[in-house]
Parts: sequence; C-alpha cells; structure tokens
Amino acid sequence: MKVCVACQANVENKAAVPIKEDRIIRTIRAIKKFFGVAQMNELYVCEADLPKHMERRRSFERTMLFASIFAGLVIILLLYSIISSGRFDAWAMVSAFVVALFVLALPLFRYTPAVELGMAQPPKPPPPVPMPEPEEPEEPEERPERLAKKKPRAKAKKKR
Repeated sequence: MKVCVACQANVENKAAVPIKEDRIIRTIRAIKKFFGVAQMNELYVCEADLPKHMERRRSFERTMLFASIFAGLVIILLLYSIISSGRFDAWAMVSAFVVALFVLALPLFRYTPAVELGMAQPPKPPPPVPMPEPEEPEEPEERPERLAKKKPRAKAKKKR
C-alpha cells in the first residue's frame, strides 16, 4: 500500500513523490520486522504536503549540521582538557565520545526522510507569452553624419 508520510493517507491514485530508502528507514524496517509489526508500506509524499515536507527536511538537515559541529567541538574541548591536564584518563576520553554521540542522536528524533527528486514531476509553468518588440522610430540616415560634421560653437567673448 502507498502511504503519505506527512498525512498518513493512502496515495494509490494520487500524484505523489517517493521517499528514498536510506539507512534510517532500513533500520526502522528491520526493527519492526524483528518485532513482527512491519507493514512494509511504500512511502511517498503527496504533492499537497510536499512543500511542508521539504521545509521540515531542510530544518532537519540544518539541525544535523549544527549537532555535528557541536559534537566535534565537544570532543575537541574535552580531549584538549584531558591532554592539557597532563593526566591520561581513559574514562574521560570515553565520556567525551559518549557525549558527542548523544548530541548527534538527539536530532534523529526529528528525522524527516528525503524524497527522490528525480522522480518528482513539478507542475510546469505555462509558456511565456511572446511580447512584441517595440518599434524604434526610424531616423534619417543623414543625421548621424550631420552631427559628426557639425563644428562646436565658439564661445562668445565677454564685454568689459
């Protein structure tokens, strides 16, 4: 059955865009199969929900980027503090990576799957209406020549 991930409606006879089967969706399907609750629906986004879904996806990508940068900074700061203290503590290093993984895992709760844009058929705009070209007034051909031959006027002398 084809199901919209945004509105949970059946999209069998509607225009819809398929969802990419990435690692996260495959992992969720594997977990659901293990527990015996997998429905194996084909995932789509109906065209009515596509703009909202794309905005949610952009938000998710920005959040993941921020979390990745923040996790990297946390690891660098914690490892730098361990090295600068002069003592090597394995548990402190492990805790730095655990904190970084926790920071990376938090945005996954807002996961929004990507769509296969190659399959999307956005509505085509109507073709542009041809505009008539403005007609230029015809100038006599002698005018540019006449302007080129014209001598500049001499300045009038002031009377004293």
